[in-house]
Amino acid sequence: MNRPEDIQQRIGNIGQIESIVSTLRAIAAAHQAETRTHLEAIRKQEGTVASALSAVLGTMLDVPAAGQPDAALSIVVGASQGFCGAHADRLADAAAAERAGGAQLMIIGARTLAAFGEEEPFWYADMVAHAPEVPGLASRLADALFAHLAQAPGKAVHILFADPAAPAEPPVRRRLFPFDFGRFPPERERQPLTNLAPAPLLAALVEEYVFTELCEALMLAFAAENAARAEAMARAQSNVRRMAKDLRTEFQQARQEQMTEEIIEVSGGGASAR
Repeated sequence: MNRPEDIQQRIGNIGQIESIVSTLRAIAAAHQAETRTHLEAIRKQEGTVASALSAVLGTMLDVPAAGQPDAALSIVVGASQGFCGAHADRLADAAAAERAGGAQLMIIGARTLAAFGEEEPFWYADMVAHAPEVPGLASRLADALFAHLAQAPGKAVHILFADPAAPAEPPVRRRLFPFDFGRFPPERERQPLTNLAPAPLLAALVEEYVFTELCEALMLAFAAENAARAEAMARAQSNVRRMAKDLRTEFQQARQEQMTEEIIEVSGGGASAR
């Protein structure tokens, strides 16, 4: 029989674990919530740049045609930390599939990087700790991406990230290059006043639009990881509370058995004395 004192100590340990789990859940939920305002701002910027692209395309006689890619580069926005259930495994599997398909990899997230062992990706950075830091990370990623494309043009570039609205689904796979100008219907009636020729202006707007897409993907991935962690911690919290309830029941039983044994010993001792 377990001693009541031992069970009570285990109950105390379970209480400490529950406190940690509760804290992790609250932090993850707060991080998830803070992405909403930032996503709204990113999407407004994306809409502004899209409108500018349509306006500039309207001044051009020929819309640039997408070239035929001769190689692949995949940006995988993976998991940064643990305690997020199967989320990290899904992203690691997606990255492995991209690599198996012959793509060079740019990876965001220490957890996903660790899944590759000694084989290093083409470029790596860890995920930010807070949502306001996402634009800075997107800027570093964009600089590395465009510098690489300047040296090795003609690549198909995709970005993979988890969608917080569908956390159990496979990651979203979005094409960045070849750039799809067909998404921006030319506005022939609007003739914007510009200080640049259409071609360099269009190139600058494409870079700006890709930057906003990177910001959006990183922000969604940040939200998705924290949503997965909040869900995993909620399950863990339920399990811990069930364990604590079982231990309290076990404590009551052990205490009752201990008291019964003490009564029997006292009764036996009194009978012997008579």
